[in-house]
Amino acid sequence: MNMPARMADLGIFNLWKRYALFFIVVLIPLALISVYYVFIASDIYVSEAKITVKQSGQIQSALNISIPLLGNPLVREDALLLQEYILSYDMLNHLEKTLKISKFYQDENIDFIKRLPKKFTREEFFKYYKKNIVKVQYDDHNSVLIVNVYAFKPEIAYKINNEIILQCDKYINDISHRIAKEQMDFVEKELLYAYQKKQNAVSSLVRFQNTHRVVDPQQEIQANLAIISNLESQLAIQEAKLKEMLTYLNENSLQVQALKAQIDALKKQIEKEKSKLVGGQTLIALDYLNIKLTAEFFTDVYKATLSAFENARVEASRKIKNVVIVVSPNMPEEALYPKRAYNIALVSILLFLFYGIISIVVSVIKEHRV
Repeated sequence: MNMPARMADLGIFNLWKRYALFFIVVLIPLALISVYYVFIASDIYVSEAKITVKQSGQIQSALNISIPLLGNPLVREDALLLQEYILSYDMLNHLEKTLKISKFYQDENIDFIKRLPKKFTREEFFKYYKKNIVKVQYDDHNSVLIVNVYAFKPEIAYKINNEIILQCDKYINDISHRIAKEQMDFVEKELLYAYQKKQNAVSSLVRFQNTHRVVDPQQEIQANLAIISNLESQLAIQEAKLKEMLTYLNENSLQVQALKAQIDALKKQIEKEKSKLVGGQTLIALDYLNIKLTAEFFTDVYKATLSAFENARVEASRKIKNVVIVVSPNMPEEALYPKRAYNIALVSILLFLFYGIISIVVSVIKEHRV
């Protein structure tokens, strides 16, 4: 080997020996990262949508007034529920079933770092979905849910985001309708129970009236009391008349005997009417009153339940919730990621910092050896 070649090799060797650490820690990694971002990394397009949840007939109240920095607590609860649903296996399964999204992220044109493998487990796909496809965040100040979908083609990002919004609306509708139906089913069951109780009580009342051949025993008792009162008045008159006759007639006279017979008949009739009150008629009246009060009670319960049913029906219709699209999913025109210059600059700074730390450590070790 000639002298110039040997000197060149020696110069390269000395250069490598002197700057080996810099080459290994900074130059080679930075070159690789630069090559990746400039020539390999695929463009990523982002479709953004903003949604919120509203319920029919929503009335401003102390419970749904927005609180500064916290937003509307009712909307927040529904929005966070949607956030969990969007980032769930259920949403991923729906998107895979309707759009076959896995094939969009397995395209050979996508760089090998961001590409979804040809073979993957359900858990791996779900992890990839949350890391690379969908990002969701809740804006407390504006009470909206921000949905960002990342894809390597703009139309794919738009299509997936649009499908997510449609499915969210269906999901919220299904939940609110199911809750309303459960509430209505419960009240309807109570209404049917109250109606049956009322009908049974009324039937018992009618059956009692037919069995005892009475319409209202209380009225009959009042009628008997009126009869007794009338008979007792007549008795008092006849007894007074008898006393008057005895002042001028003989006790054995026909007129006196006839009057005494009338008085005895009145007394027997009064006793007969009183025996009705003391006997079965009073018991019948008590039983009737019991059955009548029961029928009236269950009739009132039925009326109250019917009113509650109507109120529940109106309230259930007001609680139906819908997804309101504040900002529709957009069709991106330019790629937002990767931020090549920013990423390369950031990596450069970090590598130089790392190199500086290692250099200091190496220098300290060398000094201690000496």
